[in-house]
Amino acid sequence: MKIIGIVGWKNTGKTTLIEKLISEFNNRNLTVSTIKHSHHNFSIDREGTDSFRHFNAGTKETILASEQKWIKFSRQREDDKPNLSYLIKQIIPVDIVIVEGFKASDHKKVEVVDSTSDREPLYKHDKTICGIVTNQHKIKNALLPQFERDEVQEICDFIAIALRI
Repeated sequence: MKIIGIVGWKNTGKTTLIEKLISEFNNRNLTVSTIKHSHHNFSIDREGTDSFRHFNAGTKETILASEQKWIKFSRQREDDKPNLSYLIKQIIPVDIVIVEGFKASDHKKVEVVDSTSDREPLYKHDKTICGIVTNQHKIKNALLPQFERDEVQEICDFIAIALRI
């Protein structure tokens, strides 16, 4: 499986770009999975459901399954941080895994930059970033390939070449 990361500061359009990339890669008959990092303690199950009760009773993992889809709830040990390589092993084989977040991991990444923001772009200090997607104006003096957000086909072409797909 080939891994590409989409990184950037909050509210720069990462998720919207990922949605478009998934659609374009699917149009190219490539299979795609995603991994999204969250900085929050989240729950997608509801209190009172059987799966919620199973998990909160102390299971290590609980799987909730229907005819159409399934989801696994897995408990991290308190001293463990989510490890990207472990999470990738949990995915059935696909052509591309798009990772949102996990900035510190060593996979190739494309940064989504808000050119009107005062925040310093990540690519200046992260050598794993191989391309930049901007919302308005290209960044002067940036040596990396740059794309505008609506250039989805071109971004997919770039990712395909970078990952040798």
